Amino acid sequence: MVAAGGNKDRCVFALSRSSRCFACDRKLPVNEIVQLHDKEDDREVFCLHCAKLDHLERLPTGNAKLTRLAKKYSTVTYLIMKWSDTWKCYERQGLLVESAALEKARKELVTLRSDDKAAGDANQ
Repeated sequence: MVAAGGNKDRCVFALSRSSRCFACDRKLPVNEIVQLHDKEDDREVFCLHCAKLDHLERLPTGNAKLTRLAKKYSTVTYLIMKWSDTWKCYERQGLLVESAALEKARKELVTLRSDDKAAGDANQ
């Protein structure tokens, strides 16, 4: 999957229908995040644990500043995509980022907001 900026982002997918993990045979419900591996004539579905991505945290869409900061601080990021039956294409659902990076981004965002508020109070 190629992002708009031309970078090739690593992707994981939110399931549109239930499936099973190829490695551990665990039942995976709809919206479970999985990694797909293409084989000759089939795709193998791996749960986050078997794909060794269970240390990453899900960051949903909706907060551009937090997303930018978390992506900046995380050494490993995966784009979460989900198939839309309505639009017949994949839609971005968020990111998987490292927990420490997400925490650092949240703290910086709080600091930025308090600095902005203090600057706004000083101008009044």
